[in-house]
Amino acid sequence: MRPALPALRHFTLFLLFALWAGHTAAQLMTLEQCVDSALVNDRRVRMAALDEEMATVRIAEAQAGLIPKVRGAGEFRHYTDLPYQLLPSSFFGGPEGTYREIQFGTQQNINANVQAQMPLYDPQVWGAINMAKEGGRMADIQGERTREAVVLEVSHVYYNAQILKTRLAFLDSNVVNAEALVRRIELMHDQSLARGSDVDRLRLQREQLLTQRERVRSHYQQAMDALRVLIGAPVDSPLEVAASETAPPTATLSSGLGTGVRTAEQAMRLKVAELQLVKRSRIPSLNATGLYGTTGFGPIGAENRYDFYPIGFFGAQLQVPIFQGTVLGKRIKSKELELEHATLQRDAAMERDALERRTALREEALARRALADSRGQLELAERIRSSTVLQHAQGVASITDIVLADQAHREAQQNTIDALIQLRKAQLELTRLNGALLNTK
Repeated sequence: MRPALPALRHFTLFLLFALWAGHTAAQLMTLEQCVDSALVNDRRVRMAALDEEMATVRIAEAQAGLIPKVRGAGEFRHYTDLPYQLLPSSFFGGPEGTYREIQFGTQQNINANVQAQMPLYDPQVWGAINMAKEGGRMADIQGERTREAVVLEVSHVYYNAQILKTRLAFLDSNVVNAEALVRRIELMHDQSLARGSDVDRLRLQREQLLTQRERVRSHYQQAMDALRVLIGAPVDSPLEVAASETAPPTATLSSGLGTGVRTAEQAMRLKVAELQLVKRSRIPSLNATGLYGTTGFGPIGAENRYDFYPIGFFGAQLQVPIFQGTVLGKRIKSKELELEHATLQRDAAMERDALERRTALREEALARRALADSRGQLELAERIRSSTVLQHAQGVASITDIVLADQAHREAQQNTIDALIQLRKAQLELTRLNGALLNTK
């Protein structure tokens, strides 16, 4: 059994290493995962969801105006002086044209009744329901705009982290090449085949690359910290973004409207509903009413009893607004001006949206062509650099030629990164204008 102990020890060490690696390895997050997490954890999204829920409750509140209303009432009266009533004196055998005051009734009255009222036709209630529904649609669009803003922010931060990661990979490769070139020139200098100034120049270039790499790495960590905050992850959680795509797909074109135009349109519809509600106050309303109760009189007799008598009725009530002053006319005029203002805002938003859409299409096509050109230039710069290093080894090219080729190579790398940034920005803007930002995965 003793020969099995080394194998068991190796297996235990391997298991502990695997567990340690699983806990310390950075989690690779895709853009879709980051967006989903942000839409769950972002406070702005949760507040927008509460606004949408409140709009739904307001619609239900307005619709409740169509439900019959039942009220219960009770009253107790103790008269210190019984009410007077004038009766004709002829009723008591007196002369015509004269009256006699009479006090009648009991000192205490008790009333208890239940009254019901149901709107048969109430234009104010229907107008309030329509306005609440339009307000609910506005809350939905505002919530969509909030979610779009979160998606845009997360996408910008994620793409920025991807770009920085790509730039860091370029710098890592450049540092490796610079280290190899410095060692080679140092060896040639030891053999008196290169000057000391050449070695110092290449060392300076290597140190500049190292400094630049550290700066980019710091920026990458800052971008990852911002991404952690947006998606609701702990600040010390190990996260990594996926590598940038070599050929980003073309943005999907659609005929949908962006949330900016839809917000302007919904604002116009809301003003129409408000104007209709004000105008409906001129229309008569009809309600069904009913009452049932009892009235008690007392105390009566030596036993101080109370006599109760029922009371009940049902009928209809018609309310016709005849004259409400000049307030209503001025309010209608104000709402008409607000509607005209909202219409102009809608038209301006549609024109602006069409212009931005054409601009985004041109920017996307231009950025895609620029990215293809920059990648071709990067491949050419890599071949030139490699051939220059080879020519230097053969004694044909100088150190200056190597430095110039290396600078051209880094410039081609930067142009590729810049073109990728412009393409990402144009695609995000085009997707937003198409109203498909929340549907893009």
